[in-house]
This record gives sequence, C-alpha cells and structure tokens, in this order.
Amino acid sequence: MNTNDSIQKSSLTKAVLALYDEAYLGSPDPKAGTWFTDNDPKNGFLGTIESLSSAEASRSTTPGDPLTIASHVAHLEFSLDLANRAARGENPYPGAEWARSWDQRVVSDAEWQRLVASLRSEYEAFRAYLASGANWDEQDFMTGTLGLIAHGAWHLGAIRQALGLVRAPK
Repeated sequence: MNTNDSIQKSSLTKAVLALYDEAYLGSPDPKAGTWFTDNDPKNGFLGTIESLSSAEASRSTTPGDPLTIASHVAHLEFSLDLANRAARGENPYPGAEWARSWDQRVVSDAEWQRLVASLRSEYEAFRAYLASGANWDEQDFMTGTLGLIAHGAWHLGAIRQALGLVRAPK
C-alpha cells in the first residue's frame, strides 16, 4: 500500500481530459469501451449536435417547454466561455447571467452553424488550457472543472433523450 496520498498531476490531467473529451467528443474508440457514453461513433455532445439541422435544433425538447437543443448548446457555450475567461485570470462569475444563457431558442442555418462552431471553439480552448498544465492545487478550479465535465455529460443525456421528440414528425 502506498502511504503517499497525493495524486500525480499528470495522472489527474489525463483522467480529466479523457472524461472531458468523452462528454464533448465521445470516446476515441467506442468499440473498446466508454466511461459513460453510448458505444456509438461521435457519441459526445458535439458529435450529437453536429448531425442536427437548424430546424431540429429549434424544436422544443419537451412538450410545453420552450427549451430547444439550441438552448442547451447556447447554455453550454456560455458556461465554457466563463471557464475560459476564469482560466485567463478574469472573475466572470459575479456578473454572469445564467438565466439569460437559456434565451436562444430558434436558430437559422447560419446561426446554428455559428453556435456549434462557437461551442467547439470554447471546448477546444478550455481543453488546451487543461492540457497545458492547469493549476490542480487550486480547489475551486479542480471542483469547477469536474463540475464542468458533469455539466456537459448531463446536457448530453438531456438532448440524447430529447432526440426522439425532436426528430418525430410534427
């Protein structure tokens, strides 16, 4: 038994990147196994939404609820933007308007393409920050990063469940 209770930062970074990537991209080899996504190609959030049309992204995900997949994407893009700003040394959270991050409902083809591209860009920027040697000694950062992964996974599950309704004929 190892009496050293510390975790190597490189091991933590590797594990966090694997889970972060799976939430947003999917497993690199779903046939070899996944941590929490389905065993389908492109089974992460970005792979799931990139196959959707703007009309599908603009349809309600639950009867009687105005939220759409575009709403989920805008909300995740907002949260990753905040994380990236914090990684650059800002404190964006006090003025963050979380409720407004859900305002996007309907998107045109061009708006949908821009929103998906912006989410991918925010994902990639935060991934680069994590890979470059994030400050795992900062408790709020570590907790926030783990929360960010869970947040992305939750939204992935929510939209994957909603796909049946979104793709159903009107």
